[in-house]
Amino acid sequence: MRILGINYSNDAAAALLDDGVIVSAIKEERFTRVKHDRAFPIHAVEACLATGGIELLDLDAVAVFWNPAIHLRAANYRFSGLPRHHVEFLYNIPNHLLSGIDQDVDFMEQVFHFKNGRKLHVFYVNHHAAHAAAALYRSPFKSAAVLTVDGYGERDSTVIWDASAKGIKRLWHQEFPHSIGSFYAAMTQYLGFRPNSGEGKVMGLASYGAPIYKEDLARVLRINQTGFELDLSYFQYYMDAPARYSGKLVDMLGPPRVKDQPVFPKYDDVAASAQSLVEDALVSLARRAKTLTKRDNFAMSGGVTLNCAANSMVVRRGGFDNYFFLPASCDAGSSMGAALYVYHVLMSKPRRSVRVETDYLGIEFKQDDISRAIRTAGIKPVDVHDPLDGAANLLARGYIGGIFQGRDEFGPRALGNRSILADPRDPRMKDVLNARVKFREPFRPFAPSVLSERVHDYFDDATYSPFMLRIFKTNAAMLSQAGAVTHVDGGARVQTVTAEQNARFYELITRFGEATGTPMLLNTSFNIRGEPIVHTPKEALQCFLTTGMDFLLIGDYLLVKDAGIL
Repeated sequence: MRILGINYSNDAAAALLDDGVIVSAIKEERFTRVKHDRAFPIHAVEACLATGGIELLDLDAVAVFWNPAIHLRAANYRFSGLPRHHVEFLYNIPNHLLSGIDQDVDFMEQVFHFKNGRKLHVFYVNHHAAHAAAALYRSPFKSAAVLTVDGYGERDSTVIWDASAKGIKRLWHQEFPHSIGSFYAAMTQYLGFRPNSGEGKVMGLASYGAPIYKEDLARVLRINQTGFELDLSYFQYYMDAPARYSGKLVDMLGPPRVKDQPVFPKYDDVAASAQSLVEDALVSLARRAKTLTKRDNFAMSGGVTLNCAANSMVVRRGGFDNYFFLPASCDAGSSMGAALYVYHVLMSKPRRSVRVETDYLGIEFKQDDISRAIRTAGIKPVDVHDPLDGAANLLARGYIGGIFQGRDEFGPRALGNRSILADPRDPRMKDVLNARVKFREPFRPFAPSVLSERVHDYFDDATYSPFMLRIFKTNAAMLSQAGAVTHVDGGARVQTVTAEQNARFYELITRFGEATGTPMLLNTSFNIRGEPIVHTPKEALQCFLTTGMDFLLIGDYLLVKDAGIL
């Protein structure tokens, strides 16, 4: 049973499912180089099919991340008609199907008939159901309370689900425009960053401020016993206006920050206030999910799940025994989730295994491809017996390098296959990286990748965290070994690394640890500000040559700019 899942809203992507196993999943932006590309993911589809060794007509089904049927009966707050995602849907369904459609329709199906007798089933899955399916079926849990939170999907912004082998049951929802994701996006724009892109900057900035505006904002985002609601008079995002916030928010908080203007302390405080309020809202929703489901396990997806500071607060205060946050929790993950929903829920197929999957689901380039790119660039690799050992020694001596290996990470975090690496010990390394390599704002932090069995030595109350979606406090006694990866608030967005998860990255960290006594590396995504993570060997070489990186470990080769550093 081969199912292709697609998403073409924010972070367009495709995923291929074969008998319940994700064969490939990749974002369109990796091919087009347009960050958060919204175009139909034709390149991602072709890549998934190629990885699976099949053609389009070999598919049994296509799963789409959005259910346009919900929009056919009546407009909601956001849309005066059918959203652009599925204008073509109108041309493929009989008009008599419009009757009786309401909010509770879980999916719509089309069947395309070909001259050779084959049929292709296309399922349009509710957006939040796709997020929920990805959260459950990519988690290690057989059953869980699932929370999906994003800007909006059809009419919903937030849904609580009870998920188990019996299916995924919708228990509670909040409709758009009452939306935590849209609230945070509006605050992101107010703070001078790009909404639906710069939310991570707001999260990082929040640690520099104090939540002195929280009481004011709590009148805007109101948390109650059953959920939350917004005072919509402070916003305009539901009217497709250029500014997502209204003059009323400006009257309350003062003038918004202009893009590229210095970040004054006031904006630190606004960020801290918005962040703290969102954390409280998510904790409240998690507790509501606990009350409704009585489950011990909690899984979460949707774009708000990328807020790892809020995730950590949910873990501390949510009331569950076990937690899972989907790595590709943005809309890209809904491509995977739609396919999983069709396979497990609509077709009632059982899970083949219940375990934590890795996020290395993209394309792996052959050594020949890497060799060709190096020759074209006119670079001569270093003649060393062991490139991995050479890279570890360079890192131990304070040099900055990139690593390009294996398959792309599907989610937005670089997890050792498309990463820029550095020594995590010296606090000054953070400023050097931001200025020389990443070309980004100085307040943005970097993450540590640490051997899983040693994580407790460095971070308090740390648990298995392979996807950089949780924050743990750095042990005060270990700050000298984690100065560059500890944020101003004393926390770090930790990636735990095991040999099973990524053998070569694990070995590199191990050798760095043997050289320095610190089994940990600073890890950030292999890109510069405003660009997607590198995808091809050529892009890796371009980023290496045009930034302040000193070396590149690419496939089986070690490259350096200055032979004198060896």
